[in-house]
Amino acid sequence: MILSLPRRILIENGLFTHYAKEKQAFFGEQPLAYNEERKKKHLWTILRILVGVGALVWIFRDPKQLIDDFGQIEPPSFLLALFLFICGNFVIALRWLILLRTQEIRIQWWACIKIHFLGLYYNNVGLGSMGGDLFKAWYVTHHTEKRLEAAFSVIVDRVIGLFCLVCMAGLFYLFFPVAASVNQGEPELSGLLSKIAEHRDIIIYIGTAVALCPIILMITPFTRGKVISGAKSILSKRHNIFSAIKLYLKKPVILFLMIPLTICAQSLAILGLWCIGKSVGVPVAAKYYFVIFPVSWIVGAIPIVPGGWGVLEVTVSALFKSSGATVGQGEILAVCQRLILLLASLPGLVVHLTGIHRPSD
Repeated sequence: MILSLPRRILIENGLFTHYAKEKQAFFGEQPLAYNEERKKKHLWTILRILVGVGALVWIFRDPKQLIDDFGQIEPPSFLLALFLFICGNFVIALRWLILLRTQEIRIQWWACIKIHFLGLYYNNVGLGSMGGDLFKAWYVTHHTEKRLEAAFSVIVDRVIGLFCLVCMAGLFYLFFPVAASVNQGEPELSGLLSKIAEHRDIIIYIGTAVALCPIILMITPFTRGKVISGAKSILSKRHNIFSAIKLYLKKPVILFLMIPLTICAQSLAILGLWCIGKSVGVPVAAKYYFVIFPVSWIVGAIPIVPGGWGVLEVTVSALFKSSGATVGQGEILAVCQRLILLLASLPGLVVHLTGIHRPSD
């Protein structure tokens, strides 16, 4: 009788077909294949978590030294960094709102901000396999009838952000020299090819991070299936997507406006972390902050571990060490960045618990 209760509920809600499919998957002709797929999915999830835990263990391998290093941070510098990061996220929410308005989606600006911080919470705190962008796309579709266009705006927003990260990292490394003293005069400019050859290591880092994204997505069974099913769904609704793309292309000024908005938002976050670095005496020029953090964010966006936990910290620490900082200084900046991400995600937690991101009737 107890076992029949779920079936009765499903029948009453018109979901018996889905129940029957699930039952066939468990007890039908191919239960072994189904169980094998589930096993692979669970193994991949466990592996991802182990990678993140291993990276965090390496970062916190000497907690006493880490605590001593934290004592060097000036509280005003940390609070300023947190404030600048939150301000940057308001700018990113504004960027997304403009993209939505370009599609003639009249969502309220406050609702857009709430959904953005909810996505930030899922990105940085949630340990599930679904990223914050997927939750943003899901929730924004409840605020408009143009659901596909609204979800597509999240993809465009993410692409613009990644594009600006790559451009910022490359341009700052190639064309912004380290501050020279007065006696050295103006820095001598060299050709583009010689600069690329001179700084090929960082270009390889950036290129590898970008190239790994689609590779990891496709070699992992779970994400590969999601990508394929998503591609099929997109192809079935390609007319709506092409219409959305045409609307963006008809307003090129809006798209160009997204670039300075994005650079402004990203620069605010990086400047805050630079203030923390100055307070602990990190001997790294300011321009390298505009290279290291964008590269680490790109690496952290690769779906290796949930929220980039551990991977983001190891990347920041390793890049700062290669730029002249001590291991401890790099780890301090890495941990401070994670703390800022967590604290800035708290508004999203409030949105999640109260449900105020849902449209009002």
